[in-house]
Amino acid sequence: MKNLLYLFYFLKTSDWKKLKEYQMFVTEKFGISKCKQVLDVVNCSLKYGTSFHEYYYYGFYNKSSRLRKEYASMGFMYEFQKKNNPIDKRQMLSDKNLFDKAFAEFMKRDIMNPITGTVKEIEEFIDGKEKIVIKRSTGGQGKNVKIIDIRNYSPAQIKQEALLLQFDIMEEFVIQHEDLQRLSPNSLNTVRFITQQTKDNTIDIVGASLRMGLEKNTDNLSAGGIAAKINIETGVIESNGISFDITLPVFVEHPVSHVKLIGFQIPYWEEVKEMCIKAASKYSDNKSIGWDVAIKSDGPLLIEGNHDWGARVWQMPAGKGMKHLLSRYL
Repeated sequence: MKNLLYLFYFLKTSDWKKLKEYQMFVTEKFGISKCKQVLDVVNCSLKYGTSFHEYYYYGFYNKSSRLRKEYASMGFMYEFQKKNNPIDKRQMLSDKNLFDKAFAEFMKRDIMNPITGTVKEIEEFIDGKEKIVIKRSTGGQGKNVKIIDIRNYSPAQIKQEALLLQFDIMEEFVIQHEDLQRLSPNSLNTVRFITQQTKDNTIDIVGASLRMGLEKNTDNLSAGGIAAKINIETGVIESNGISFDITLPVFVEHPVSHVKLIGFQIPYWEEVKEMCIKAASKYSDNKSIGWDVAIKSDGPLLIEGNHDWGARVWQMPAGKGMKHLLSRYL
């Protein structure tokens, strides 16, 4: 019954233009008729709780039933996260203002509210900085964020812009580690680090991926970025890059920098793990969290924590379903 409800939800929320592009691509490359794809998409949605987009992201058109059922689908993730992160306990993660205060020791950058702050306070905040970031406390997926070059804005104009956009967070622009800048120069590239608090209150590391921007200044896959799998023991990338655009080939190297992805070492990896485990141990209301981690020249810092972290960024680079790793926490 739940999967039937998810089917109606997917019918309402899917990007039909993008799905038609995927459908045409699969027909042309694999010879699978559009009618057969439509029937199979619906079947997978009802059987596995898979969204229409996931059918293409995970390559279900070329996978057996045995392989398909190994994936943590959107429907499975909703139920998994509802149990591990109760809906009435999520505000600390969904509201970035609350998150910034709760995890202040891991933020490691200046933050203020430009809407409630005075022009004088904004002037003091931007002093000595070249760029700042303003965003909405309830934004997501790389949206509701703007990078401001201080040379082009006065403090009064920054406040006016924040009021106009209703962006209630202003923070220091993070200058990332030189190795990550060399790898992907157009965006702040973040590690998605997934932790799980167990029944005995220990913290398990579920997985990690590096998200990278291409031409845009965001690393989010929904905005055109790519992701690669990180070995959680060593911090070394161990997969090619993937994107949500299935018409593109896998990325052996970053298309802008031409740096090879497999074998790339994430800086300060032990410190990244230590920080995320410590952050995950602070509160027990939300047990399964996808942390977004930036890395500067002097170490890692938290950007945000996600109660509804997407399994796609985790499973797609791995090239296989990982539901079995989550089922033990239900």
